[in-house]
Amino acid sequence: MLYTVSEISDLIGLSKVSIYNKLKLKELQEHISKNQGITYVDEVGFNLIKEGLKLKEDDLNGLNEEDQKEGSKAEDEGLLTINIELINTLKDQLKEKDIQISKKDIQISELHKLIENTQILLKQQQDKELGQLQLEEHFKEIDNRLVDLRSKMEDKKDKKNNIFSFLKK
Repeated sequence: MLYTVSEISDLIGLSKVSIYNKLKLKELQEHISKNQGITYVDEVGFNLIKEGLKLKEDDLNGLNEEDQKEGSKAEDEGLLTINIELINTLKDQLKEKDIQISKKDIQISELHKLIENTQILLKQQQDKELGQLQLEEHFKEIDNRLVDLRSKMEDKKDKKNNIFSFLKK
């Protein structure tokens, strides 16, 4: 069976800090396993901790109160240190996120500029195409006028030739 540090602490009556200090001993290293940040001790390790204390149940209860006070003080200091480190880590992460957000803001503004430029170029292209279409229509209109003029000139020429041919007769 595997015991957590808090279970051993409850069973033996010592603080978690004291148990962690005992776990640092070389003879216990092979009986310790960690899973998802939780330290587990097997049955043999648990018995070694109990034997290492060499205390009877009655003695444990007498020492328990003093050790609990020392252990809780040490635990509080340890927790305070961990909390301060956690806060500093979170502050660093926030600073990093702020930097990332400002970079994204710059990228977004650059993208807006690109979109505006694309729209301007598209408008210019459309105007150019419209101008070309109008120019094509203009040339078609001129061609139609030239054809009309040519046909009128040919009609006049034919009439003139007809008049001369009539006079010659």
